[in-house]
Amino acid sequence: MKNLIDEYAALESEIRDVMTHLFSGTCGMCTACCCRADICEEATESAFLSLLLKKQDLGASDMDERYGWLDLHGCSLQFGRPPVCYSFYCDELLARLPDDELRFSAQVLGKLLHHIGQKALGGWHLVEVMDPDDLQKLNFDRIFQRLEESRSAFEVVKGYLSSGMLNKADREVLAVITTEEP
Repeated sequence: MKNLIDEYAALESEIRDVMTHLFSGTCGMCTACCCRADICEEATESAFLSLLLKKQDLGASDMDERYGWLDLHGCSLQFGRPPVCYSFYCDELLARLPDDELRFSAQVLGKLLHHIGQKALGGWHLVEVMDPDDLQKLNFDRIFQRLEESRSAFEVVKGYLSSGMLNKADREVLAVITTEEP
């Protein structure tokens, strides 16, 4: 479990940095933020996300009742956010991106953490596991496979952001993330 926590936290931190680079100007000026304390509570209720909070020496008592994990600079969590915090894009965010390729890459970036946790325990997503004892029952092979797929897609997105190009092989890597499972 420690290895999963460490690898997930590292990837999430990297994703957070890229998303901050892409969107901080828009999100920083937003007066109708989609971030709400009730969404932030998932980080304290989920057995897995709670472990990520503990890694940062945080717990439910550290979260503001009204603003959740938000402070003047955005979300104060380095990692341990619910995946929806990365996957939801308001129309304003997408409209500010200059072209379809960048919008596509950003949307893939937002799906990476969700991808890791899909069907981690039966039909449950990793963050939907609420009982800490159930974490021992996780399908770790599946989670680590998906973590590697997300890591590969992240590298493709980073490459695109620096080069402005996606080739056929890059698109195949990203298709693993964008293709929904039945």
